[in-house]
Amino acid sequence: MGLFSDFFLARRLRKGPTLLLSYVPDAAAVLNTVRLHAPEVGPYGDDLKVSDNVWLRGPITLTPELAARAGIPAGWQIAYVAANIDNEEGGEYDRPMAVAAGLAERLNGRVHPREPEPPADLADVAGGRLVPVAELVELLAGELPGLTATTTVAGITRLAGGRSPIEILVEEDDGEVTYEIYVEDGVQGFDLAETARRAALAIAERSGGIARDHNGFLIRAER
Repeated sequence: MGLFSDFFLARRLRKGPTLLLSYVPDAAAVLNTVRLHAPEVGPYGDDLKVSDNVWLRGPITLTPELAARAGIPAGWQIAYVAANIDNEEGGEYDRPMAVAAGLAERLNGRVHPREPEPPADLADVAGGRLVPVAELVELLAGELPGLTATTTVAGITRLAGGRSPIEILVEEDDGEVTYEIYVEDGVQGFDLAETARRAALAIAERSGGIARDHNGFLIRAER
């Protein structure tokens, strides 16, 4: 790698969002994980085009010199950089941080130079049928005890209460139903994201919808 290319690569790694891994991953495993976010992922030169405006560069071997220039601490072997193809940011999931953070969660990595803030929106389910509120409360009683419908306004029902810090908004608009699973701003907890994934998966199985996490990655049942 030439001096100038090394300089520009280090600057890109330092800017991020950069996925760091402490091991050399299987290329097929990385591709299959990206497909949980974007089934249409395809080649982009030697890298991957995740969406119309996001690409993923890598794998990049982190030599000690390159890591030092990029401000990456020791112990990380491989990096991937997510970036916009042009300067316009996409929608909620069509952005580099969503890709890098989602891969980090699934591949036991971390995001450099900083991890994203804990999300308020944990998961959502779309594309399925409307599950009656009473049935929904019963379905989620194990994961979210004490949940009840607190308000219904303009086709939106809010479920909250009990011992559950997690709340659900059920929105019906022109026959399309969306279940949004979230916490109030500032609420944090070690297992909130995992609890939300299990709740989203249960709703998806009952409603026939598709469950995604806060980074837009498909949520699938553990085998």
